[in-house]
Amino acid sequence: MNPDDMLDERAGKSLDFRAGCGVMESVRRFFAKGFAPAKLEEWYRVWAPVAVLFLIFAAERLPQLQGMNGGTANLLFRLRSHWGFDSTPDPRVVLVKIDQKSLDKLQRWPWSRTVHGDFLQLLTLREPSVVAFDLFFSEPSQDVKADEHFAKGIGMLPQTITGAVGTDVAGKELPVDLGRTRPLTRIEGDQSRIPTWPGVLLPIEGLKKEGLFGFVNNEPSGMDGIRRHYLMLARVGDRVFPSLVLQALCVYWKIQPEQVMVKLGRFIELPSPEGVRRIPIDEKGRMPINYRRLFPSHDKEGKISAKVIGYADLTGTLGKCYRDNVPWPSNYPEIEGAILLVGQTEPGLTDFGPSPLEPLAPLVYTHLHVFNSVFKKDYLKIVPFDWGAFPWLAIGWGTLYGLRKSRIFTLITVPLVAVAAYLGGVMGMFFFGGTLLPVFWPVAGYVLLQLGINGLYWWREQRSRQQIKKMFSAYVGPRVMDRVMLQKDEIKLGGERKAVTILFSDIRGFTTMSEGLSEEELVGKLNEYFERMVDCVTRFDGTLHKYIGDAVMAVWGDVVSTGKEIDARHAVRAALAMQDELKGLNERWKAAGRPPIKIGIGLNHGEVVVGNMGAPQRVEFTVIGDAVNLASRLEGLTKTFGIVLAVSENVKELLGEEFLTRTVGLIQVQGKTKAVRVYEVLSERKDGAMPPGFEWVEVYEKGFEAYLARQFEEGIRLFEETLRRHPGDVCAEKYLKACQEYRMAAPPPDWDGVLIMKSK
Repeated sequence: MNPDDMLDERAGKSLDFRAGCGVMESVRRFFAKGFAPAKLEEWYRVWAPVAVLFLIFAAERLPQLQGMNGGTANLLFRLRSHWGFDSTPDPRVVLVKIDQKSLDKLQRWPWSRTVHGDFLQLLTLREPSVVAFDLFFSEPSQDVKADEHFAKGIGMLPQTITGAVGTDVAGKELPVDLGRTRPLTRIEGDQSRIPTWPGVLLPIEGLKKEGLFGFVNNEPSGMDGIRRHYLMLARVGDRVFPSLVLQALCVYWKIQPEQVMVKLGRFIELPSPEGVRRIPIDEKGRMPINYRRLFPSHDKEGKISAKVIGYADLTGTLGKCYRDNVPWPSNYPEIEGAILLVGQTEPGLTDFGPSPLEPLAPLVYTHLHVFNSVFKKDYLKIVPFDWGAFPWLAIGWGTLYGLRKSRIFTLITVPLVAVAAYLGGVMGMFFFGGTLLPVFWPVAGYVLLQLGINGLYWWREQRSRQQIKKMFSAYVGPRVMDRVMLQKDEIKLGGERKAVTILFSDIRGFTTMSEGLSEEELVGKLNEYFERMVDCVTRFDGTLHKYIGDAVMAVWGDVVSTGKEIDARHAVRAALAMQDELKGLNERWKAAGRPPIKIGIGLNHGEVVVGNMGAPQRVEFTVIGDAVNLASRLEGLTKTFGIVLAVSENVKELLGEEFLTRTVGLIQVQGKTKAVRVYEVLSERKDGAMPPGFEWVEVYEKGFEAYLARQFEEGIRLFEETLRRHPGDVCAEKYLKACQEYRMAAPPPDWDGVLIMKSK
């Protein structure tokens, strides 16, 4: 059973749902015992997509958050325009702008209505199909004759439309006489959904009688102030009227109100001479506005842009053509047969608001976008998030389940690729098909979903780190623990072959020592000894494996390895540090009247099996192999040769020139058929130099080589010199005695100098 499953089992058993326990108490106990990451992750994969989906539904309906999707839509509009995906505007609509030049020439705003009357009379020279004023004249002016002159101009150009506004102001009820304007009658659907006003501001009587009116109400769609829909219909009382654009289209195509078919939530059908036109609308009678960059130059330097002309310029040009009988200028837009839309474009005026393309744009542009969409059949199709809820859920579930066993790189990369693919699809459908898919909430919800599961993975990772740290903190030092945390994915605790360095240390004469101490004194002394010895192991990045009575077993390279050479050198330094620590302990114990102790240490390097081993009821992290047995035998040799630290030739090869060693002998330990060369490590070299006081080692090594070469007389001389320089050396004494014996009776011809150990 893996750790997560064990935690799951314990968490399950910890739940106490006995009768009478409150829900909150059960939850408290559940979390107090620990909620296993694996179980929580499984719960998250099933229910988190559903929860996030409902969160999205709730969030996108909040007025304060509706601008989120709008912000991404604005970006799409700007990118489409910036990257050149906007098409050429339809030539049938000409904007007549009330700009600064017109204000300078025609006096202070608002102009006398005589100006508009003269303007319309001059327009009869070119006969535009429609003249639509994005202005409304709901109150008589102080100059009655000016109002009459304006009405006369409309009478000469009856295809003129002026603005009407629905209002909440009391006392502005819809009059009985609507002039030439008639309501729409063929309407299917719930008319109560159409925005309605108790009152209305209509053009003054003369204008209403001679011309038509269309409603210009169009409120912002959200808190960002942008008009994302155009209100094609307006309801006043129980009657429905066309907007300014819809009225202009009916006049342009000579369509009577009774010919207009309105199907709320679907379309407005217009039987135009060019074929039936169906303008898509929602259940409120609104058409989504497909904003495009219609006028690139915007007449910034007095140059007239295509399909745009200033009010004063147009009036002056018409007058010049009339007075001087000159042809229409070729650099001016053709207005004959066109729809002229008159509106304010000068920032100093009031008719302005934000758009997806500009932070502040003339609101008359809104009508232009609608005209352009209808004429070019370039409608914006908005796909609500509701339509994509099930695909979103499928992708969310698919990602969460499909990546549950993946590495961190895949966990991050695949969701990023999925988001990038969706955004690419969104841009493709918008740029080439005019279809606007929701962006912010689907992506934000998906990212939230992935952040959540990655947060759970991180939590599981932290728990795993804590489990590993708890498992090894009693056995290894801080530096090794840090490497364990960094390389834990590479650690296999179930059994793995590794090359390691093994240390065994043992107390000499432990049985005799224990007989002279009470149990309390013995335990206290052992604990103090073990504390110092284990500190040496962990200080040099070793792993404490076990205590075997009074013996200590430690390993380097089992959990993490810094390289076999470094592992071996760390092990030797730890062994030398153990000797130094023991000297300090013995001095203190002697001062306290307690007997000192001696130790022996054996080191070997080789390949072993590392892992958790044992019965299901109890497992132990350990190492097993022939190299372990040899390390234990080397520790036993220290008693025979009167040394402290014995290492195998495998260890010696890894030490380089950093330590001073001498040969103990060619030894065949018990249970082995092959001899190994054993060395004693005497000291650490500083800068490769011979440590002071160890000059006798060179004499000893020459004596040992003479011994192996059967040069026993030379061996006797060299070993005697060694003992003179280093009195009491057990190894030198043993080989001096052997040389003396072999000088008297030569060994057999097959003698190779190997010493065979009969005991451990």
